[in-house]
Amino acid sequence: MSTFTGSVSKDDQYRLPINVKPTHYDVTIKTDLENLEFAGFVKISVDVVDETSSITLNTSALELGKASIYSDALKIEQEESGGSFDSTSERVTYVFLKSLPAGSKAQLKLGFSAKLTGSMSGYYKSMYEVDGKQKAYALTQFEPTAARRAFPCWDEPLLKATFGVTLISRADTVNLSNMPAISEQVYSAAAAKPNEHPDLAKLYSTLDNTWKITQFQDTPPMSTYIVAFANGHFEYLEKSVKMPLSGKELPLRIYGTWIDVGLVSQFSLGNAATADVIHQAQFALDVKASVLPHYERVFDVEYPLPKLDTLVLGAVENWGLITGRTNAFLLDPKKADLQAKKWVAAVQSHEVAHMWYGF
Repeated sequence: MSTFTGSVSKDDQYRLPINVKPTHYDVTIKTDLENLEFAGFVKISVDVVDETSSITLNTSALELGKASIYSDALKIEQEESGGSFDSTSERVTYVFLKSLPAGSKAQLKLGFSAKLTGSMSGYYKSMYEVDGKQKAYALTQFEPTAARRAFPCWDEPLLKATFGVTLISRADTVNLSNMPAISEQVYSAAAAKPNEHPDLAKLYSTLDNTWKITQFQDTPPMSTYIVAFANGHFEYLEKSVKMPLSGKELPLRIYGTWIDVGLVSQFSLGNAATADVIHQAQFALDVKASVLPHYERVFDVEYPLPKLDTLVLGAVENWGLITGRTNAFLLDPKKADLQAKKWVAAVQSHEVAHMWYGF
């Protein structure tokens, strides 16, 4: 476990130094909804701008493992020789014995863990009731600066990078992220890849065949605050729409939790979509399918991602994975008046527009 001393200078308390810049994150997150905790490992590829023996990045509310860095120029991997953490600026600085040469590339590797809390910030949990029993789902809310509560990162909008997300979860749950899943399999020790870092090996050593691993396609370059992922017992409605510029069929889904309590269903404690109301997401799904081709024609720019999901739980726009509360996404076609339909249509149109002009 890392031991930190010292503090960050008050003259430069909040902005990160730019001696190195991140280019790609490989983020692995294991979510345990039974014990309400998560653990992870991140490998961050960086460009070394100026020669340096220290690296500073953001972290908050995470228990950190021992950091190491591999230098492409030096051809060596070195563990941190010391470090400091500043709780006010939410920054950790790692110091290494050998300096990284300017103009070189390196990979920072670091394990971490935390409890899933109900903070509605970072990676958090929400509870709902099924047949008198409490159940949980977990999702992210990173805007404006809470990605650092889910994994150590350069948590500033200017420092864009690509992200490769891998989610480990109970086999009977659903994993979601910004991009489509490219592989999903129940964990098997025989199929496990060699682990190059002790924290990653420790993460995989806790798994058995009741767990699964979902790997998602790498994202385009983007800011940390629009990275998104979720895990829970989700169901979905789906349809697809042919986009006018690319000619591609774009898959669309709306996810939510289903709570079946016989003849009577009720909203969950976390405002999740329930069994008797999940069909009410159909109107929002239809609106999304209508406005996507329209926006592509108006902006004359192809929709940039391979899919667009909506999760009826939290409330924030993320690239490729919109989350929103029930009153903005669900509508009973038998009872809703014109004003209610306008409201849902306006919210959907607003959220979809963000996929083009930003967040």
